Amino acid sequence: MPPDHNLALAVHRHSIATPDAICVADNKSSLTYGEVARRAGLLSDCLHQNARLDRVNGEPPRIGVLGTRSIDACVGVLGACWAGATYVPIGPKLPEERVLAILAQCNLSALIVAPEGVHLLTEKVLAAGPPLIISPEAGTLTRVPTGVTVVDARDLFCQPVQVATAPAAMQADDTAYTIFTSGTTGVPKGVMIAYSAVSAFLDTMSDLLVLDSSDRVLETCELTFDVSVHNMFVTWAAGASLYVLPPMQVMNAVKFVRTHQLTVWNSVPSLIGMLRQIKALAPGSMPSMRKALFAGESLTTGIVDSWRAAAPDSTVYDLYGPTEATVFCMVQIVGDPPLLTPGRDLIAIGKALPGCEAGILDEKGNWVADAMHGELAIAGVQLAKGYLSAPEKTRQQFPVIDGKRWYLTGDIGMRDASGVFHCFGRIDNQVKVLGNRVELEEIEAHLRKVTQAEMVGVVAYPVVDGIAQGVVGFIGAIEVDSPKVVAALKTRLPSYMVPSKVIALERMPTNQSGKVDRRALRQQLG
Repeated sequence: MPPDHNLALAVHRHSIATPDAICVADNKSSLTYGEVARRAGLLSDCLHQNARLDRVNGEPPRIGVLGTRSIDACVGVLGACWAGATYVPIGPKLPEERVLAILAQCNLSALIVAPEGVHLLTEKVLAAGPPLIISPEAGTLTRVPTGVTVVDARDLFCQPVQVATAPAAMQADDTAYTIFTSGTTGVPKGVMIAYSAVSAFLDTMSDLLVLDSSDRVLETCELTFDVSVHNMFVTWAAGASLYVLPPMQVMNAVKFVRTHQLTVWNSVPSLIGMLRQIKALAPGSMPSMRKALFAGESLTTGIVDSWRAAAPDSTVYDLYGPTEATVFCMVQIVGDPPLLTPGRDLIAIGKALPGCEAGILDEKGNWVADAMHGELAIAGVQLAKGYLSAPEKTRQQFPVIDGKRWYLTGDIGMRDASGVFHCFGRIDNQVKVLGNRVELEEIEAHLRKVTQAEMVGVVAYPVVDGIAQGVVGFIGAIEVDSPKVVAALKTRLPSYMVPSKVIALERMPTNQSGKVDRRALRQQLG
């Protein structure tokens, strides 16, 4: 028989072997593996009793989890998995229209709601949603449509069941989760990840990191950011403890680490930039740290230097991967000195993880030689099944080349003579400024050098009749001498790449993944 797959299996295993060990915690409370398994099992039982969990076209049923990073949201994810469903994370900060667009695509069997997501259960969302809602404060919901069952999660968890039944057995090709990313047409894209892909990924990362039950791992990522898949399930595979940093406590991350003596850090590099900006990253401030994982955006040497001063006994990993290649597909362990990308103050993205493969394509779809730039493509066991209900988009982004299926990342990449890969930013962040092709990330690299600021952003502005007339720079700082910075950039860049001005923002806008939000920067300009 083929092996059983279920993302909840590790939690179930540890709930039997070490039921009193901490599974997930925040700054106020914690749940043991035994209690998490009990609650997830109760959710699973409720789903089977009150929802139709039939397969459709061979696919498992889909269950939405409406929540941010929190203990309750983690339990919700595990409950959906326990029941044998594909989990679909939905962020509570999303606008109502985007939630409705996701619901329209998913045909959910049920929706599990964490406390922070209750406010999104509007009349429109309830009308467009599934026939079963499991939510705290269920009694406060008004105008529940006919045919919709609402179960109060607090009452559910008070049931006296002590031991959960085992999670449902899943097959390798079953979709484990579907995460929605931005779509160029304005309609969000649902990326479907099979158990075969996520199981291979989790095994690889477990072998790379070698966590154990004594580790205490920081969670800074929203459920809708696929790095959360790594943070949750690699932690639980080791029987370790996941410590969820509450969204309102981000600026107190170092204090959170010290209070709980955390050993593994996971975040986007921007978070370190913000902590350094507010002078919260003192040398030696995190002596308990032994591993630091940075992903989601380019890792600069300035971030690495700041981190190493604060956590001198930790190993630093630079991880790269699009959602469509299951979280991370490339890694560079940062040495001393670090391996840098030519012409940029950035750490190389390294080499492909076992089971993955990378290559560089030109605009005509031909493989290019080492040291030449092109589009980074990924192949291997971790590739997504494709996009939910979008076969044509799937064919475009996952072409078969020389008999092998690849994913086109949309990133500009290069492989050097030693086989190490480097990333130069998004193809769609190339803009034409007065007829000249400009990579915004290149300007940002020089802006970091000149200002010594890690939180930076550059946008095309003004744009007249669809043509960019210039660029404007932003830095995370209280103030900036804009003429001085512009003058310094003129010594480094062609005139058409030099920002007309540089604006200081005390708080740089970031998106739900913690990356600098260029759209919000454009809105600053009116």
